[in-house]
Amino acid sequence: MSGLLDAMFGLEGLGFSDPEAVLTFARPIPAWAWVILLGVLGVLVALSYVRQLAGRRARVMLACARMALAGLLLLAATGPRLTRHHERIEEDWVIVMLDRSRSMLIPDAPGQAERVTRDAQLRASIESSLDVFERLGREKRVLWLGFDAGTFETTGPGSDNTWLGQAQGRRTAIGASLEGALQRVSARPVSGVVLFSDGRSSDQLERPLLRALESQRVPVFTVPLGSAEPIADVAVRSVKAPDAVFADDVVTASVELERTGAAAGAVEVELVDLDTGAVLDSGQAEMDESGRATTSLSVRLDQPGRRRLSVRLAGTMEDLISDNNAQEFGVEVVERPLRALYIDGYPRWEQRYVKNLLMRERSIRSSSLVLSANRRYLQEGDVDVVQLPRSVEEWAAYDVVIIGDLRPELLGQETLAQLREHVADRGAGLVWIAGPGALPRAWRNSPLADLIPVVMDSDAAMPDFDEPVTMSSTPAAEALGLLQLAEAPGRGQPGWPALLSDPNTGWSQLRWAQKIDPSRVKPGAVTLATLKPASAGGRPSSAEAWPGVLMMRFGAGASVYVATDETWRWRYGRGEELPERFWVPMIRQLARASVARSQRSVLLSVTPEEALVGRLVRISAELLDQSLIDAHPGMLRAVVTAPDQTRTDLPLEPQPDGRGRFYAAQWAPDRPGRFEVRLSDPLLGGVEAARSVRVGLPDDEWRRPETDHGLLADLAERTGGAVLSPTNLKTLEDLLPNRELTIAGEPEVQPLWDRPVVLIVLVLLLTLEWVGRRLIRLA
Repeated sequence: MSGLLDAMFGLEGLGFSDPEAVLTFARPIPAWAWVILLGVLGVLVALSYVRQLAGRRARVMLACARMALAGLLLLAATGPRLTRHHERIEEDWVIVMLDRSRSMLIPDAPGQAERVTRDAQLRASIESSLDVFERLGREKRVLWLGFDAGTFETTGPGSDNTWLGQAQGRRTAIGASLEGALQRVSARPVSGVVLFSDGRSSDQLERPLLRALESQRVPVFTVPLGSAEPIADVAVRSVKAPDAVFADDVVTASVELERTGAAAGAVEVELVDLDTGAVLDSGQAEMDESGRATTSLSVRLDQPGRRRLSVRLAGTMEDLISDNNAQEFGVEVVERPLRALYIDGYPRWEQRYVKNLLMRERSIRSSSLVLSANRRYLQEGDVDVVQLPRSVEEWAAYDVVIIGDLRPELLGQETLAQLREHVADRGAGLVWIAGPGALPRAWRNSPLADLIPVVMDSDAAMPDFDEPVTMSSTPAAEALGLLQLAEAPGRGQPGWPALLSDPNTGWSQLRWAQKIDPSRVKPGAVTLATLKPASAGGRPSSAEAWPGVLMMRFGAGASVYVATDETWRWRYGRGEELPERFWVPMIRQLARASVARSQRSVLLSVTPEEALVGRLVRISAELLDQSLIDAHPGMLRAVVTAPDQTRTDLPLEPQPDGRGRFYAAQWAPDRPGRFEVRLSDPLLGGVEAARSVRVGLPDDEWRRPETDHGLLADLAERTGGAVLSPTNLKTLEDLLPNRELTIAGEPEVQPLWDRPVVLIVLVLLLTLEWVGRRLIRLA
């Protein structure tokens, strides 16, 4: 029947035989209106034939024909048509977001036997819930996204774990990543977001993002990774030690520790010889409220050569990250005597004592001069000096120069300028021993004024204490391994005999000392010892402390200023022991920069040694060998080796103000890790020159390894989601709402009133009525 109707109406495609076709009207008329209209038409037709003279049967047939014609016209006026509606079902989406930042490599997640990384916990969670995601994939569209600072697509679980890739994002931004995920599925139904993360984020969850999630009714189901409770991690942040020392020197390594996570309490550290594995020294450090601690480890090295040492954490405490528990450094032990020159203006007890001390010390070769106003001098020491050095090259024979209480005119401006250059360029040490005469007032306008760590605004003499004083060391001296006069730490400062700070002993009192205003100490100078009036009774809080021994870096070298010439009095208490421990280690440490440079033909430096990704690092080389300087190389070649052993060539260009000695270049690291910078130039032959630089991220997540599960719980609560356990994701299917949409498309319409068959029927009806009227003689 449907096919017959299609043939009658000449329909192709959409027709009566289409099961989805529905008869509709362009201008539909309600059923009650049809009844009224047909009733009115029937009355009118009946009235038009009721009084005709023809037979009743003829009138009824003609009335039916007219009624059919009127009804057909009325039906055609309503616009009958066949309509086929188009509808589609749009599946809802589930977004699965996986944290791929470097914090996922922190091993604080619970495992079967021991803690595993957060990344391993994430992989295990997905593997154990593959059936859940497979069922979700049949019902919904599952979009797998990795994220760190932003989002990126991933393929989803495969036959192995390679689909997930390495967790190497530099930082995590959960807020920005959620915004990026929503943009990827904009204008699509989303039933929920499943967020795998440790919660640590560099950005905040902004209100616009939360409002967008609430307005779109997108719940976030968070899966917290890692340990909810912070686990302590202690890192060896830095180790500072000299590059070179003399044989039988005590090497002090200043260690800086940093704690993150839970409180770590006391931390044990060890100094280890990497070549033999022997523990050379050990100690404990107490963390402060900021999570930092400093300590010092010392060892006496007597065997010449390169020594490879390491500072490492010891003990059995639980530590989160093992990669930062040790730091290696090297020390060159040089077996040659230290060379010192002592110049003073007149004989005094301190001068005599220091001179004799230097002569007695077998590891020091010294020369001593006492200059008079007429430029005559008295010579003492174990090395004769014919005359004062007259060039920088002649000054190079001395590692340390000691200047006492004399006027600078006795040395001459040119000699002082050469000594200044010797300290700044060759790393020599300079010691000032104050006295009541010329130092430091007379040196205010001399070339060595910059090497005195005290600001001198006028020619006025430095004020003196009007009573005896006692001396005490400072933590800065302990960190440098200086002024450790006690055989073992006792009362008072560590390594400083308590009796030396007690004026009641009598022999500990220094009868003369300069009173240096702390505000006049130059920036960068370090106070190694302080002075207090004897009337304070040795009580630390009873009087203000005044600088007594100051140290300051100057160029490649350093200078020390001692504000008293009375340390010789300590021999009345302990003989030669205390003065020797005061002077000898300080002089030997000042000579270390000089000996380090004297053992090398080129000096390589990296600034800063702790750099950041993308920030410039200056790599410079200083030629120390005159033959290399005379060669005038156009450049020096350096090689930067990354943690993965990839190498980058870096040419060092000559510096215009370097007098042919200095070469430098800038380098921007592109990844974190420990890099090695090494000179690799044929001109240098087999010369070893290498430095390491540790590169971190500006917002390194490993510096704050704690998780933030509270942020994930808050995000789930505010969006109507839930917090799911990584070991049980089966409830996810029941929690995800159904957000699929039924979308109506443009309907397909086939009009029927304008088909030829309708016109034919109308004409037939008209013809039928006209013929009938003719037959009964009404037309």
